[in-house]
Amino acid sequence: MTRHHVRLTAPGLYTAAGTGPGDLWEALVAGKETRGPVEALAGPWPEFDTAFLVDDPDAATLGVHRRVLRTSEKQARMALYGARLALAGPTERGPVGGPGWGLYLGLPTVDEELLRFSALDRLHQAAGSPAEVAALYGREVPPFSGLSHLNSTAAAHISAVFGLTGAMAAYSPFSDAGLQALVDGALSVAEGENEAALVGAVSPKVHPLLFAQYEELGWNGAVPGEGAAFLLAERAGGGAVGSVAGEDAPGARLAGYGRAFGAGPEDRAEAIAEAVHAALETAGTDAGGIGWVLPDAAWTADTARAQDAALDRVFAGTADRPAAFTAERATGVLGPAHPLAHTLLALHGLATGRRLAADGDAVREEALPAPRALVLACGARGQVCAVVLEGVGK
Repeated sequence: MTRHHVRLTAPGLYTAAGTGPGDLWEALVAGKETRGPVEALAGPWPEFDTAFLVDDPDAATLGVHRRVLRTSEKQARMALYGARLALAGPTERGPVGGPGWGLYLGLPTVDEELLRFSALDRLHQAAGSPAEVAALYGREVPPFSGLSHLNSTAAAHISAVFGLTGAMAAYSPFSDAGLQALVDGALSVAEGENEAALVGAVSPKVHPLLFAQYEELGWNGAVPGEGAAFLLAERAGGGAVGSVAGEDAPGARLAGYGRAFGAGPEDRAEAIAEAVHAALETAGTDAGGIGWVLPDAAWTADTARAQDAALDRVFAGTADRPAAFTAERATGVLGPAHPLAHTLLALHGLATGRRLAADGDAVREEALPAPRALVLACGARGQVCAVVLEGVGK
């Protein structure tokens, strides 16, 4: 099978820190306060009345008819905005979209509140009266509620707005979903299935029901955040029709990847180490060739311990081990979008030859010692994905 070189470029990032990886980088270095108050969290979320929130994009910002807002929820709108940010660059080789353009998404579970049992009971009692049922629906059921509860609406709206009709896939619901989308989107271009692939992931929206989901899986007290992260995987050398990046645009390539599964806390560290070793091997490097490590922002204690243990194992004996860094202090935990946000942060660092390192409560910039970054994603049920990103010249 013919394989094409793939470049990752056109970052679109929407977080509490701003609308791009540069904004996030600057917010981290400056120690900018990016949390905002949330009345809905006072109570269901212990200790917190603030979170890392983004504004809900309106129809004008998204460039769509207001009816689209009625057939989507905030998660889908965040995703559409992230896609628009990524595809907003100059189209130097024709229009974006068409059968050669694919779409790969990492999506969280839907966290909308379901119809109350009392409303369901009233609908059941009125079943013999169409007029009364219609009146109850008008009062109790939001318009297009069936559509708004489907994560597939995020993919449908993005595909429709930008005309992406090539091969596509969606992954859900945990933090590994974003990197799974990245790997498969890049492979679809490398193997000729797509000429270009828009890859993205979106966080859950902050909502009282989100705590119930996190708590059931072993929440460790991390603060939730909202956002979307998108990029474009395209054939290097300008092969993509309608590429949003010019020939001289900086970018990076997915040099290697690994996937694994750890069923429980007892074997999760081994699974993470296995995925990292696979990513290093396919990238043709070893732990000493990694200049920056961006682990997942784990929101369960078991996952955090397993990730730390795996990295200790992988980098044991490395002379100059890069300290692990996460953007969590400026974004909160973004679910599926977090590892992809880290990917965009890594692309920014690879393009500038810099990395970020935690320095107590501060963040400092320093030279990137090797042109490769390792990004991890660890799903709450044991899924693991690791990627090695490598800078490419202009």
